[in-house]
Amino acid sequence: MKNSIDRSVLKFWDEKEARLEAAHLLDQMNLVMNEQSKQVTPFLSFAMREWTESVLRKEHLPYLAEGGFPETERVRIVIGPKGKILDVRDSQISLLWVRPTDPRAQLEHRQILGSLMGLGFRRDVFGDIQAGLKGYYIATTLEIAPFLLNQWTQSGRERIKVTLFEGQPDLLPDLGEERRITVNSSRLDAVIASAFRVSRGTAQEWITQGKVRREGLVVCKADVEVQPDNMISCRGYGRIKLLKRSETRKERIAWQIVLFRSKRQ
Repeated sequence: MKNSIDRSVLKFWDEKEARLEAAHLLDQMNLVMNEQSKQVTPFLSFAMREWTESVLRKEHLPYLAEGGFPETERVRIVIGPKGKILDVRDSQISLLWVRPTDPRAQLEHRQILGSLMGLGFRRDVFGDIQAGLKGYYIATTLEIAPFLLNQWTQSGRERIKVTLFEGQPDLLPDLGEERRITVNSSRLDAVIASAFRVSRGTAQEWITQGKVRREGLVVCKADVEVQPDNMISCRGYGRIKLLKRSETRKERIAWQIVLFRSKRQ
């Protein structure tokens, strides 16, 4: 007897296009359960990623989200059978480096995306498009990378050079916003709530939903004490760099932080 996820979860989506996309993702999950084989999704928007991960957690299916960049919004999700070890290479992502042939010219995000759509591709075969110190970096699927390397020669009015990039991309630095926050304790939930100006309950939800990482590792406990130099990332909202801890005259704890807000905010 074949296993099948209850399709009533599709009612979450009101728009027909989103519901069709979600239905395809359910089909992939069912394949994993019935054929014991790995599946990799297209690149998902932040909202679709959130929904997909909630279904996967409910079904206790192992998964790995990867977008090609250290901090990324659009990701592919690798889904595996229970007990299967997943590897980042299973995401089948290629990173392309794009720059103008004219060193005086400058490319723009919308210009690059528009030219890619003009080639007839769907948005879900591309991940994030991030600015580098020179040119742009684009996450795409392994399948279409060869075509882009050979055929994509122009973005807007600019002639471009496209190469496969391996290693750590040289992205434009995000300087962030330095500020001072005060909290009753250095618990993770308290610091997140104060930094992002949300309720303590909201911060705890982010933690229990697996959205919070400290130094790249998921943190599941809200009462974890943070330390100077910690980097806290809250998926979809941004990152917090903890600089210095001190005490106020009213015996509260003050933290000097740098807040990096997500580009989707």
